[in-house]
Amino acid sequence: MKRTGLTLIELVIVCAIIAVLAGIVWVVMAPAREKARQTVCISNLTQIGHAFRMYRDDWDGVEPQKGMQLEYWEVGLPPKENHVYALHLYLQSEDVWRCPSRFLLPHIPERVSNDVPTYIPNYCSHIDAKLDPSLQYDECWLPPGTRKGPIASFRRMISVHPDLPILYCEAHRYFYFPRSEWVGGRFLFGIILIDFSTRRFNWMDYEPLP
Repeated sequence: MKRTGLTLIELVIVCAIIAVLAGIVWVVMAPAREKARQTVCISNLTQIGHAFRMYRDDWDGVEPQKGMQLEYWEVGLPPKENHVYALHLYLQSEDVWRCPSRFLLPHIPERVSNDVPTYIPNYCSHIDAKLDPSLQYDECWLPPGTRKGPIASFRRMISVHPDLPILYCEAHRYFYFPRSEWVGGRFLFGIILIDFSTRRFNWMDYEPLP
């Protein structure tokens, strides 16, 4: 009996077709997957925003007003160095501190990416002055968006920008497909100080103070 089977050429063609189909599926599904991760990230930040609000209520925080010199606890912010611990009692799970797109962050090793928070605090506290004696009580590396930017007073920043982002996510800025609007940190998800809501914001809206 004559045996039939795939020849080498036919096998190569089948593999090529499978590779093309896989590439098409990846191109179509990758943005949808990232969009889903962004939705989860927004949900996480929203829960953290509620925790900030409850923390403010419990500690009798007051709304920031222009010209007032406010301590970080007066605007409803826990100490920056242990903000995760301070808000732990207000959250059902520690998983909300980790963005689903955290694996895109190049500075977080895969071996610890499941353990470390990916949402970055952006406000001053006592610890800032303790770590750098040259800083005044409420000074730190502000405005946001640059870690090499000028030193600014937090109370002055919130008098000019009462909606200053106090917690933000960097993960999505490393997603390069299909558009580059996230590249370079122009757009980020963050919790806004004025009402602890979660918004998509542009760092360019928060210009450095003169």
